[in-house]
Amino acid sequence: MIENVLNGFEISEAAKEELRKYMANRFNTDVEIPSEIEDEPFIAPWKAVINLSKTQGIEKALNEKVPHGNEDIKLKSPKLINIEIYNSVAGNIPVIYARDEEDFYELVTKLVHKGKEMPGLKKTGACFAFGLNNKFVILSNKPYSNVPAERLGLEDGKWRDYSIIIRREHECTHYFTKRFLGSSQNNLHDELIADFAGIYCAVGTFYADWFLIGMGIEEGTGDIAKGRFPVYTSDLSNEAKEALRQIIITVSRNVEAWSNKPEAKGMSRNERILFLCKNSLADLYYLQ
Repeated sequence: MIENVLNGFEISEAAKEELRKYMANRFNTDVEIPSEIEDEPFIAPWKAVINLSKTQGIEKALNEKVPHGNEDIKLKSPKLINIEIYNSVAGNIPVIYARDEEDFYELVTKLVHKGKEMPGLKKTGACFAFGLNNKFVILSNKPYSNVPAERLGLEDGKWRDYSIIIRREHECTHYFTKRFLGSSQNNLHDELIADFAGIYCAVGTFYADWFLIGMGIEEGTGDIAKGRFPVYTSDLSNEAKEALRQIIITVSRNVEAWSNKPEAKGMSRNERILFLCKNSLADLYYLQ
């Protein structure tokens, strides 16, 4: 399948070899995903955090129950923060929603980095803390991929509501592929699947334009320098990148069309994600 895709582009054999390696499907989908995913050990302590927050407040609960370095967490807008045990595609996972940007930075700095200031933090809007004995997600409602609401024809508040949902599903999908399918890569296949899960959950369908705008590669008007595309293609030559840009545009359009068909609408959230994992970028290039 991949050879058919690559033969449609006038590129060098070296660029084709780059793309063969890049577009190989790394997900092990020949595994049985349990229908009921058991809670991991860290879930119970987080339930205690949530219970304490209901009587003592978020700030006190986090400072008393969660390791956070030498300095206490100090929140600007604690009423704009909530925690839940979210039933994700990968099973239950603690999610902290921080709707004040300064509180998001405070929580990531203290809870994840134990007080150490991290460069580039203000460019991010989500953090998955992936410790050996503790895992949780911290989310902001900053515009997803730093795309302004007007770029999508949306009101700012609505786009921020969508953005926090997109981030939640995106991070949980990466965790799912890592936990059950043996892979989570800085690769456009991974990103397409994670963004698909997020956008579909937020609005009930997948908009290819939202994905492409976030990547900075929408047809005709893309600004790659401002998008996420370079993050996932840094090891590719310019020749391979340009071919991949065209491939992923076609793929995302195909996935949007598929997402609106009865067969996709009839699938569960988990089944849709697994379908996209089982099909490589080359398979999705020819998806009807």
